[in-house]
Amino acid sequence: MILDTDTISYYLRGSETVKAQMVRHRHQLASTTINYAELLFGLKKRDTKRYLPHVEQVFANITVYPFDRHAAALFSELKARSHRTGKIVADMDMMIAAIAIARDEILITNNLKHFSMIDGLQIESWYR
Repeated sequence: MILDTDTISYYLRGSETVKAQMVRHRHQLASTTINYAELLFGLKKRDTKRYLPHVEQVFANITVYPFDRHAAALFSELKARSHRTGKIVADMDMMIAAIAIARDEILITNNLKHFSMIDGLQIESWYR
């Protein structure tokens, strides 16, 4: 189960629903180097350092998948297909999706609008 950036943000902001799911699935949780970069960028953009230790703690306790060659190859296929079909998704989201597909993982996200356009990606939302 790969946690998307928004899911980790909801957890950091105190969402009880997301927290309960993270505790329930604590041994299955993962994220990606792309999500890590997005979270750090968000903190630096807002010049908010108070969440940095919490982000580091989350990533220290889960599996972190890199954007490797397999994911890069899938990314190129997904992006080419999206351009053919006109279902354009932002590159970083497409990279996250490629990692999830490459690892045969479910992506836990509330961004269902964009991620649902990617064929072969399993998605689930924990935020209600």
